[in-house]
Amino acid sequence: MQEKMAGTNISVDKDQFCCSVCLEVLWEPVTIPCGHSYCMECIKGYWRKCELKAEFSCPQCRRTFSPRPALARNTILADIVEKLRRTSTQEAGEKAADVECDVCTGKKHQAVRFCVKCQTFYCEMHLKPHNERNRGRMHPLSEVTKQLQKRICSRHNKLRDFYCRTDQQSICSLCFKDGHKGHSVVSVMEERMEKQKHLEEAWKKSKLRCKEREKELRDIVKYVKRSAQAVEDDSEKIFTRLLRSVERKHLEVKELIRGEERTALEQTEKLLERLNQQIVEHRRGEAELEALSNTEDHIHFLQNYKTLCAPPDAGGRPSIDVHPYFSLLILRKALTELRDKVNEVCDRESTKIAELVDEEHNQSAENSLSCPLNTDTD
Repeated sequence: MQEKMAGTNISVDKDQFCCSVCLEVLWEPVTIPCGHSYCMECIKGYWRKCELKAEFSCPQCRRTFSPRPALARNTILADIVEKLRRTSTQEAGEKAADVECDVCTGKKHQAVRFCVKCQTFYCEMHLKPHNERNRGRMHPLSEVTKQLQKRICSRHNKLRDFYCRTDQQSICSLCFKDGHKGHSVVSVMEERMEKQKHLEEAWKKSKLRCKEREKELRDIVKYVKRSAQAVEDDSEKIFTRLLRSVERKHLEVKELIRGEERTALEQTEKLLERLNQQIVEHRRGEAELEALSNTEDHIHFLQNYKTLCAPPDAGGRPSIDVHPYFSLLILRKALTELRDKVNEVCDRESTKIAELVDEEHNQSAENSLSCPLNTDTD
């Protein structure tokens, strides 16, 4: 908060003049050798804890001093913080909500500060004795603002420091006596601690459930990975066996083709052998025909020409069996049909597998929508 010093144009930050021990504006300020300033009573109380060590340190920079430095009031700083305090009090009075001092008797003055420790409103006149009486102690003060006014009972103009559990509302001490007798009434601090404890327990349970669900999900992830790896290993084995089976069938078909080849070659070799025999006989017949044609004995020619009238190929020509060739053509056609059927089966089964996976995904999505994660805190 920025404060403007009375009678000057100097703007200062109130936090610059706060004691780092009590966190309030300096009271009877003293400056120690390292340059940091504290309330007289605050630094004395802090150093009393260091007397056994005989080594005294600064609460902020931790610089040590031995022996203990002498403490003297910083008059210039004291004047500044006094003016700052008066200015803050005046401005607080101007901005303060319409709340009366709890200490005043008779005519009530307007409160300018609220002590969080004492749970009491103080006017400007009673604030100074309070501060002097609690110097060096943790008695934080807050401004009497509109927000603080919400804690004031509109009926009795008293701080609502009790909570009626029966009516579920905060009340002041006079409300407690007037209209809440016999009710379950506790202090607002006790109710706040109870509610805060319940809230913290609820959030702890929620956090625990989240951790449990996280563990479940992590276990599911591990299970999915293991399952996927197992399925992948199984598919590897299945396709390996399938490939080996196909390889065996391939070898069987190759052996069948080679068998057909051997049969066809054997038949062809037999035909060639018979044809060679016919060629030899044909040449021998040609030689006899040439010799008979060159004879001058007409009677001899007429007696022997009949033996040469039937050449070796006449009526005895060997036939070529084309059955092996047709068998190979049929085998090729059968293999082509087998390939088409295998592709068809693979495509059909792959489609079935994909449909099953998609169906399972859809079912899982429906289950996750119908059973959302439970993050309730009750």
